Amino acid sequence: MAGTVHTSRERQAMSKVDPEAGLLSRRLNLRVRSRPPRTSSIPMAELLNWTFEDEVPLLGDLITAGSTGMLAAERGLGKSIFALYIAYAIAGGKSCKPWGVGAGAVVVYLDGEMHTRTLAQRLKMITNSDPQEKTRRLAGKNLQIIGRDAMEDVIGHIDVEEDQRRIENMLPEDCRMLIIDNLSAWTSSGREDGASFAPIKRWLARLRTVGIAVLLVHHTGKSGRGQRGSSIHEDMLDYFIKLDVDPRGKPANGTRFLVTLEKQRELHADVPEVFGYTFTTDPDEDKMRHLFELTGKKPPTAIDQQIVDLLLEGVAGKNVATTLNVAQAKVSRVKGAQSADTKADIKEARRQRDTLGETRSVTPTGKRSSARSTHEPPQANKTNKHGAPGAAA
Repeated sequence: MAGTVHTSRERQAMSKVDPEAGLLSRRLNLRVRSRPPRTSSIPMAELLNWTFEDEVPLLGDLITAGSTGMLAAERGLGKSIFALYIAYAIAGGKSCKPWGVGAGAVVVYLDGEMHTRTLAQRLKMITNSDPQEKTRRLAGKNLQIIGRDAMEDVIGHIDVEEDQRRIENMLPEDCRMLIIDNLSAWTSSGREDGASFAPIKRWLARLRTVGIAVLLVHHTGKSGRGQRGSSIHEDMLDYFIKLDVDPRGKPANGTRFLVTLEKQRELHADVPEVFGYTFTTDPDEDKMRHLFELTGKKPPTAIDQQIVDLLLEGVAGKNVATTLNVAQAKVSRVKGAQSADTKADIKEARRQRDTLGETRSVTPTGKRSSARSTHEPPQANKTNKHGAPGAAA
């Protein structure tokens, strides 16, 4: 890599590497020659005597050289903006709270769906918001783009081996991170099952072997509780960043969301579990400003919200559990996590139903029929102003 000092052994290995080979092949040949490949299992006593280089941080302890991560959110929430912001921080050596400062390393952004005009405008606004000329120049050099629209070429798909090699050959020699936006746009079949992901999984392993970090940008499922598709997507992940809707809503000129680190190989007590980001655009100054906020509150899941909705209509806890097919203990935990005001409203709703002595049946989806029974009374319609446990104010 440019600017890298190589040992005599590595220089000798480099002289034997085919210059026409792809980037990963050249790097893999260097890595293999520096530590001979094993053809049999390794005894633990021998493994414990090995010396390992320290992990190379690209963004604090979260993103390191060779790590694999995922950033997932529902459509239109701002996952591409956040991915670009992370890319700029790593490329320009900028702070990205709460994880730390970027390494000033080469990042390649593999864009599969944006028009070049839109991508360029977003990058321009992010750059214009950076007050430091040094980091602007560094990011301008280190953040590089590969995109179908930008190159007027379909390029290929990351689940096809021939196309993987083509993308590899587009990467600069000193590439340290590849951001793929997004997983659906760069796959050929449109399927998201385990079998379809297998060739991508092999490629991710190959990239990891040569020290290239990967961030997969993806959609969340319909429930919003996790990434869309097979859980196999998450098997190789070192970290999983999930964006959720902020109950406060979006500003008129931007987006706002909660960030949850759903998975991380190494636990770091100093990093908050949940925090918020707001991005706003300023057309007059052609800038995109951001605000980091410590919320300290985990966003509610869909099932938690359904539990609260039913409790606020006076439905008994055991009936809520039966209706939603969850344990009564979970209903109790959700109820116990509510604010004092919400608990008081739940108690009053229950009292009213007991007083009237009748109820409407509750469907598993939370919708109520007009059928009456003698067990639980109906609750007058009212707008639920309460969030589930942990909803941000």
